[in-house]
Amino acid sequence: MLIKRKRKVFLLVSVSCVCMTADRLYAAPVARSSKSDTGTVAQTRAAHTTARPRGRGNAQRMMGGNESITVHAGTRTANGVTNTTPGGGLMMAQTAPQTRVGVTRDFIAKQNTNASAPGLLALMPGFVYARTDPYSLTSGHYMVRGLNESEVGYLVDGQNLMDGIYYQVDPMAATPDSENLQSVSIREGSSDITSPAYNAAGAQIEMTTRDPSHKMGGMLESSYGSWNMKKEFARFETGDIGHTGIRGYVSYSYNYSQMWDTPGSFNRHHMDAKFVKSWGDGNSAALNIGYGEYTAIGITGNGAETPTKSEFEQQGTSSLYYSPTYTQQDFKNGSSDYYKLDDLKSTNLMIYAPIKLKLNKELTLHITPTYRDWSFWDTYGESVNSTNSYYGTQPAGKLQTFYPYGNNQTVPAEVVDPQHQHTLQLMANIDWKRGHNILRFGGMYTYLDMHEDANYTEVGPDGLPANGWGRYGLKDANGDTLSPWKIGYRQQVETIYLDDTYSFLHDRLKVTAGFKEVMINRHVTNDLPGISNSLVGANYAEPLPQVAISYNITPHDQIYVNGTTSFKAPDRSEAYLDMWDANLNTPAVQHTAHMKPEYAIGEEIGYRHNGLVHIAASLFNYNITNHDVLSQGYVKGSLVNVPLEVGGETIRGAQLELALRPWHHFSPYLSGAFVHSRMDSNIAVGDTYAPTKGKDSVNTPTFTGAVGLSYDNGSFFANFSLNYVGRRYTTFMNDESIPGYLMADMGLGYRMKTVHVSNKFSLVRPQFQLNFMNVGNNVYYAEASGLAVNAHAIRGVNGSTIQGASPRYNIGGGFAMSGSVTVGF
Repeated sequence: MLIKRKRKVFLLVSVSCVCMTADRLYAAPVARSSKSDTGTVAQTRAAHTTARPRGRGNAQRMMGGNESITVHAGTRTANGVTNTTPGGGLMMAQTAPQTRVGVTRDFIAKQNTNASAPGLLALMPGFVYARTDPYSLTSGHYMVRGLNESEVGYLVDGQNLMDGIYYQVDPMAATPDSENLQSVSIREGSSDITSPAYNAAGAQIEMTTRDPSHKMGGMLESSYGSWNMKKEFARFETGDIGHTGIRGYVSYSYNYSQMWDTPGSFNRHHMDAKFVKSWGDGNSAALNIGYGEYTAIGITGNGAETPTKSEFEQQGTSSLYYSPTYTQQDFKNGSSDYYKLDDLKSTNLMIYAPIKLKLNKELTLHITPTYRDWSFWDTYGESVNSTNSYYGTQPAGKLQTFYPYGNNQTVPAEVVDPQHQHTLQLMANIDWKRGHNILRFGGMYTYLDMHEDANYTEVGPDGLPANGWGRYGLKDANGDTLSPWKIGYRQQVETIYLDDTYSFLHDRLKVTAGFKEVMINRHVTNDLPGISNSLVGANYAEPLPQVAISYNITPHDQIYVNGTTSFKAPDRSEAYLDMWDANLNTPAVQHTAHMKPEYAIGEEIGYRHNGLVHIAASLFNYNITNHDVLSQGYVKGSLVNVPLEVGGETIRGAQLELALRPWHHFSPYLSGAFVHSRMDSNIAVGDTYAPTKGKDSVNTPTFTGAVGLSYDNGSFFANFSLNYVGRRYTTFMNDESIPGYLMADMGLGYRMKTVHVSNKFSLVRPQFQLNFMNVGNNVYYAEASGLAVNAHAIRGVNGSTIQGASPRYNIGGGFAMSGSVTVGF
């Protein structure tokens, strides 16, 4: 290893085997500096070698053996940029026998500091991200090869962050701060056989957090931007604690921003902590803690108000939110159309402790216990009749209200829908490595319980309830608290798996075959009075075989093929129970009886080249049965989830990535995807079927593409990206669509030299950075949130008329600019 200190350039030397293990990066790792850089060096391991490189940036083949020496210029920064990843961090070199794309610190650290994990993946092929706010703070909707987020796993360090019942992502509370993310990737096609994500029918997002530094230090970062955005971040590294072998870090951040599309605002507090210990030959243990809480005023669980096309075209962005004021006349009329009645509150605590024990030279035991406590409050306004309302199926009588109401007897109320989930999980597996064979055997057990008791809280003349957490709810004539649902949900998940990998031809050919069985037991109740299906249950057992083959043509070229199976158990309580409303004595939404789990069979074939130019191309095919999609709509002013079972679906396509390693400080990137997704079934509508067979799938653009360009000479840096999302249908009959759009982002910055304050303390590479999101302020349709079978009247297959309905849309976030200052110590 050579370090040229005068030029501030680190020459990195690694020894790489011709054939690497399935998940190991091919890229040369970065050596650690002798001084703490607060984890700024890549977290990959540097192989030890005494070989001397002949020149900077050259790759040479050693004479004899199956080894090569790769040399790359690196950069030491306060926030982890190494300037070695292809495409400026947009293309991770991979050797897994499956399509995986993702970003590294070289890209993550140069984005706006509020960027969420899904937002960081917006340029990846086959990934369509609905960025409904400029900073991607509240945006949690995306598609991967035509499948939505409820069909995509969401993991951090191998642990499931997905809501275990509704399969929705909460990127604000659950996800680690971007400053602590080492990489974010997507395993497209299906999840890994060891994955705890039992909803991942289509793909899996994987976040990897940084490892603690061996040296004491830390990082401070301060950001400000449009819409009064500010973020403060601090991280402290303990370094190696004495001779214990323990090291760790603790970080804290605070976010605030006004909403771009509503008069509301967003407040967030978040903490991450990680401690690790290594001992002996390959033994390690870690403790990870993540805690987040936030309040977002002016949006619901569906985000801001979702207009129809005609509403948005007539009213513009004013159609995106409810009334910004509340008057005495509004109160007298019983109006609940006030933006402060729509908000989100969330707290999320997750603790997990991965343990690795080397039992002998051949056997390795992995154990990971996990605990998660997640609470989520979703509120919205609704007007309730004080003399003609219902508690379940029973008349509520005259409501006990604090305020007198006029002749219309309409009570303005806020519906408070709290969800409290508690999850315990244990994952374990044994790896047996002998000769050219690796056998894995393991399983997982998860217990989850949730209670969700929603109620109506009376609103006063100021437009606000007496308590925003659901206390002091409206009571019926008998003194019972009025509620649209009182749900209890218990779930147990057991998985067991076995797979075997054998290497042939001096590890150039690898064949993996595996089998996984997933068993789920659910017990769901709704304690409203008078309803017939108050207690239901379900059991699922799915066999999931997998096979994968990879062949290394050369040390830099690989082909692979795989066949996978995956499934998603029905999500949300609406799959089992009817949803009720105080204004109705019949269900607001009826559940789909005997809803079957979604099942997918997928095949991929791909090619990779890793070198100065990185290339990745793949073809894919999915066949899905019992496909269900989630739509949202309003019934009597109540926001409800509407499950739609659409039958079979076939998805075929191709994708391509090209990227260049830093060359004269420039790193370009190009990606593109073609997705042809067709429905294989007609959709049931009432007593007939809509002729949807052969139609294109909703929310699925045929073409997507992205271009990225990064420049970084160690001091000055800049990046630019352009993302194209093609036209999409928003009805299952393909009679309404939204146009394609272009989205451009850019950033630039400067790093100073390290300032040595004393012999023991230095300010490491102070940095100034500007980011511009949605350059050009392109306001566009981001996606359809409220789907419709048909927008115009059509004839069903039996000749009857099916009336049309207008889809509702999430609108893409406007322009924003942010600036940040970062320094390590």
